[in-house]
Amino acid sequence: MAQRRAPSTRLAAIAALLLFCPAPAIAAERLVIPFEINEMDHMVVRIEIKRAPAASAVIDTTATFPMPGSRTAASGGVPAPGTHPRLVNVLGLNGARDYPVVRVDRIRLGNLNLAALEAACNEELDVPGAAADVLPSAAIPGDILEMDFSKRLISVYNGRPERSKSDVSGRINYTVRDGLTFVDVRINGKRGQGIIDTGSNASYVNSAFAELAQMRIQEEKSLLLQGATGGDKRVRVAGARKMTLGDFYFAGADLMVADPFLFESLLLAEEPAMVLGLDYLSLFTVQFDRPHNRMVLTLPAPQRRSVSVNLNARGSRIP
Repeated sequence: MAQRRAPSTRLAAIAALLLFCPAPAIAAERLVIPFEINEMDHMVVRIEIKRAPAASAVIDTTATFPMPGSRTAASGGVPAPGTHPRLVNVLGLNGARDYPVVRVDRIRLGNLNLAALEAACNEELDVPGAAADVLPSAAIPGDILEMDFSKRLISVYNGRPERSKSDVSGRINYTVRDGLTFVDVRINGKRGQGIIDTGSNASYVNSAFAELAQMRIQEEKSLLLQGATGGDKRVRVAGARKMTLGDFYFAGADLMVADPFLFESLLLAEEPAMVLGLDYLSLFTVQFDRPHNRMVLTLPAPQRRSVSVNLNARGSRIP
């Protein structure tokens, strides 16, 4: 999720998030946070607020504000928003909504403690199988944020990205705009903007990108997907001969085509753009080199640079 604000206001909100999140000294201690892929194909970690029972939270690279669910906040002793709370406008796929702001004294995940966080209290009803809590990756301090999907570990440390010489790695520069991480991506040789989103279980392109790249609509797979998503004909499946991300390419990739409100809010409805979710990101160990604005993608040595990922009826495929 991303906050829908004027850029200067949104950047100020991100700065406030980091200000209220004192970074622990990690030079001598490597921070390690185990995670799981749940039944909804979301990347979740266990968080503890004070002495309350642990809850599941999605680690989201597109979120700019922590969002504990009302149940988690209440069990952790977080003060209720009150009658006239300060509100923050949070943008989701289908629109924006105001959430009350609360203050969380401490959140623990793995061996990391985050203190004095301002958070948007998510009072929506729980969805079975989905995490009610969201934690932005920006709230986790350190030079290197590493997501190892084979070991199911997030590591945070200072210095340079660590990797074995036998691994197959590639680097891609990224830019951060309005709290979102953008990379260049090419489909059938046509360039577009990709938003890195670990909060999404599936990748998708907007109609502008699908048309520019002359992607072919897969009618049978589109019908299967529409059946799984309530018959929405605006969501379909299209095939790409080749999708290139940095030094890697995906041959014969199937992607969802959709135009959620997210693209319109970011002024990308008419521009070639896509969201890169866990169905592709989880094929790699992903390292965000924050001082240099570079993302390092690493495949184990036995794997090939050409990776084929096909869309099944559920809309994602995570190893």
